Parts: sequence; structure tokens; C-alpha cells
Amino acid sequence: MDTKQKLINILNQSASAELPDLGNLLMIPKDSTNGDFTLPCFQLAKIWKISPPEASKKLLSLISLPDEIEKVVPVGPYLNFFLNRKIQATSIINKILEEGSNYGKEKHKETIIVEYSSPNIAKPFHIGHLRTTLIGHALDRTLRHLGYNVISINHLGDWGAQFGFVWAGCELWGKPENPDIDDLVEVYKRATTLKKQQDENTVPAEDKDKPDINLMAREYFLRLEDNDTEALEFWNWCLDISLKYLKLTYQRLGVHFDFYTGESFYRDQLENIEKNLKESNVLTDSRGALGVELEDPLGFVRIFAEDGRSLYITRDIAAADYRYKTYSPEKIIYVVGAPQILHFKQLIGVLNAIKHPVAEKIVHVPYGHVPGISTRAGKTDVDTSLKALLREAHDRALNAYKTQVSKRPEDVDEELVAESVGLSAIFFHYLSRSNIKDFHFIWDEALSFQGDTGPYLQYALARINSIESKAKEAGLVLDDISKLNGEYLSSPEVYEIVKLLGDFPNIIKKTALDYEPAHIAQYALDLAKVFSANYKSLRVLGESDTNKSLTYLALFKAVANVMKISMGLIGVPVLDKM
Repeated sequence: MDTKQKLINILNQSASAELPDLGNLLMIPKDSTNGDFTLPCFQLAKIWKISPPEASKKLLSLISLPDEIEKVVPVGPYLNFFLNRKIQATSIINKILEEGSNYGKEKHKETIIVEYSSPNIAKPFHIGHLRTTLIGHALDRTLRHLGYNVISINHLGDWGAQFGFVWAGCELWGKPENPDIDDLVEVYKRATTLKKQQDENTVPAEDKDKPDINLMAREYFLRLEDNDTEALEFWNWCLDISLKYLKLTYQRLGVHFDFYTGESFYRDQLENIEKNLKESNVLTDSRGALGVELEDPLGFVRIFAEDGRSLYITRDIAAADYRYKTYSPEKIIYVVGAPQILHFKQLIGVLNAIKHPVAEKIVHVPYGHVPGISTRAGKTDVDTSLKALLREAHDRALNAYKTQVSKRPEDVDEELVAESVGLSAIFFHYLSRSNIKDFHFIWDEALSFQGDTGPYLQYALARINSIESKAKEAGLVLDDISKLNGEYLSSPEVYEIVKLLGDFPNIIKKTALDYEPAHIAQYALDLAKVFSANYKSLRVLGESDTNKSLTYLALFKAVANVMKISMGLIGVPVLDKM
């Protein structure tokens, strides 16, 4: 039980039965000079029919303080509680070192599904899918750390008109031999370019004799939905090529999914969805399309197109139904861009219309737009592929490491460092902002070893690792954490670090509650900054007082442990040295 909860229990036990739950009144003051906790006594004053200052003094007379509280000071209507910093600091450091990578973990039995990334098959994985991937991955890891049974799903866009254009392109210009994803993309681009030219009547002479490619694509997709053998065989060919490419990309990012179940997975359930909608008397016809009429502002929601094709929302209904029946989740979290806010409101509206219990389980986590990334040419291109982005990140990171870090270990693998630094720059730059905010990605900002960046976190952690390594060489071994001296941990500059370490479990919970990985990213940055500002005065090496050296070494180890956990939760790679 933490100190705050112990204090709440004491307050409630000491107070009379007619008083409110005092834990709901206990706050952390904005100014630390007013204590670690403060209790406003205005409600107590009304109940006791005395003035608020008198109420704070009366409450003080009723409570017995635990050892963890050093003093309590009534100041006007407030009762201010000051922790015993020696006990508190020692307790926090001990807890972190004992629990290691489990620090901040909890045990929840609920199942939570997190759907994220969801790129389209037979198309390039471009940077437009990067933000959902990074936010979803961070939420996935955070919820797992809190003990939830997390099921991560990559809801691939593997069922749609794009396959029709790839098929039509292969029919018109031939199927590429030994293809990779780039070959599929080129066929798709050529086919969609022809469609545009046919629509605008600007077809070049060599393609004048080509049939209506849009009609070819639509007819192919209808055959695909009818489970035509030839259509399915071509679709599986595209799927195999795309999945091979995607899984290698996710492996490079350090991202893992429990299931790659795209839209196609639910195609056999669409008939039951239509039947359920009809039996619920909510399915109506509008200009040949079947859908559900919802109240304003959601309007009419098309479920089946005029030619009978299923739509994106049709397959989302089927997916939600399947997930609810299969996994009984407490929540289904969809990490999808802000432009789809209406879509998810309509999805929930349709599910509510048929009284499906999954409707109340759905959580949409929207995110803002990243207009583009400044490339080497100084231009911004929203279609930059992730493959090209990662290649550029590696190259730029290698240059930044060589130019910004003067003291580089001789035995370090600089290529490995460049790969990790490049990824950390991207992950942190994306995740250090609130989900919903738009922002521009700027390489010079993201790759600075002195700024608010992923590389700064990596360098701060590598510095601690270096100090620990040198301490070990000097024979300083922390073999008994019970001997820590709280006196050395209670000075203002050290206690600021310790207090931040103690806040970490609450930061994780707040991240999960708000679905905001930015909380953890900002926390890791704050911890790195406050430690870096003070570590030179906290001498581990060359200190005559061995107990002091070991106490500071324990602090360093605790900081390193919490930084590793927080960086891991947001996907920033950890480097032992750099």
C-alpha cells in the first residue's frame, strides 16, 4: 500500500461516520512548499458548523500520523501533510530495485483488443500509417504492463477495389515475374493512372485500345466477393507478397501483432450481418443502397452498395460482432485517424440500433495529421514510403551521431547505433505530442542529442550505464539495498528525482486512462532532464563515504530501470552504450 492510500485510510478511520470520503478531498498542492498532500476543509466546516480554519485544526486533533508523515501543518482552511523524505525515498528506491522490469505493473483480468496500423495490401506502407502504428503499439505495451490480457490485431485492408486494379493491370500489361511489393505498387499505379486518363479522356495512343479499367476492377471485386476460384487465387498471390514485406517492416520497427486478420477474414459473416439488420427492422433502401437511417447528425449509413458489394463499415460491423463473441473484451480500441470520427460514431450508432452489446465496448482513439516529412531535397511528400523513411532515418542518424557525439566508444557498432537512433528519433517525435495534434516532422529537431528527443533519452541512459560499469570496475557492488541511507536521498535535488520515480506507476495508469502515450514520453524526458541536471554532483566514483556512493549508485540504477521501462513502452530502442 502506498503512502497516499495509507494516509487516506487513516483520515477516514479517524473521521466520524457523517463525514465524506476524505480521500476524494486529498490533493497534491501545486507549490511543494505547501506539502506533499493538502486537504481543503471547506466541506468539513459546513458539517461541523465552524470556520474552515477551525475545521483544519479540529481534523488535525483527530488523526494519528504514520511514520511516513513527518509533519502536518494547518494553514488557514487547508491541512498540509509533509512526507518523511528519508523513509519515502528509501522505500521508492527499494521498491524499484526489487521489482526491476515489473515496476508499475498491475494485475487485471479484463481482455482489451487494440486494433492499429491496418495498412492496405498491394499498396506501399507509407508514412500515413506510421502514426497509428506507433500510438497503437505504445498503448498495446502499456496495457500489457498494467496486466491486461491484450489482443493486438492488424486489421489489414485486404479486401477492396485495389485488388481489382492490380488484377486489371496484370491482365493488360502482364504479370511481373518474381514480384515484390514494389512490383505490385507499380502495377497498381499504372492501372489507376489509366483510369484517371480514361475519366479525363487523355489516354495516350499506346493505351487507346484498352478496355474500361475501372469496370474491369469492379467486376473482379464482385467475382472475389462471390468466391470465384480464379479471383481468390490472384488475391492470395497479392496477399502473400504483401504480408512478407509488411512483417519484415514491423520486425524492423520492433512491432508485433497477435493476429493479422484483415477485412477478408469477415467476408463469410456478411450474410448473417445483413440478416441481423433485417430482423432488427433497421435496414432500409436509399437510391438502391441498403443501410440504416440514424438520427442527425449521423444521417443515412450505407451498409451495402447499389451493386450489392459490402463496404468498409459492413466489415467493421462483422469484425466487432466476431470479436465480442470470441474474446468477450472489456474494450475494443481502434487507433484510427481523426477523419474517421464520423465513421466510428456511425458504427456505434448502427450497433446500438440493433441493440448489440458490443456498441458500448468500442473506443475510437483518433489522431491528428502529419502533413509530411522534410526529405533530403527539402521538399515535403505525404506519399513517402516507410521503407524510404527508415533508410533516410538510418543515414541521418549515423551522421548526427558522428557529428554531435564527440566521445564515442571504440568498440561500439556504429551501424547498430544509427539504426536505433533513427528509430528513436521517429518514435519519440511522433509520440511526444498529444494524439490529436497535427505536427510537422523535422529531422534536425528529431535527431538532436541535446533536445527533447529520443536520441537524448538514449544518450542519458547510456551515460548512466557507463557510470554503473565504471563503479563495478572500481569494486562498488550494491549487494544489500536495505543499507541505503535515506539521509543522502532527502536533499531537494535528489528528492526531486526520487519523487519523479515514485510517480511512474501513476503515469502508466494515466496513459491507459487517456489513451495518450505522450504522457509516458514526456515523463521519460522529464526524468532524463532532472537526472542529467544533477548527476555530476551525485558522486558514485571517488567518494570517500562508501555508503554514500552505494546509495547514489542505487539511485542511478533505479533511474536507469525506470527509463528502460518507459522507453520500452513507447518503443524507443535502448542502447547499452553509445
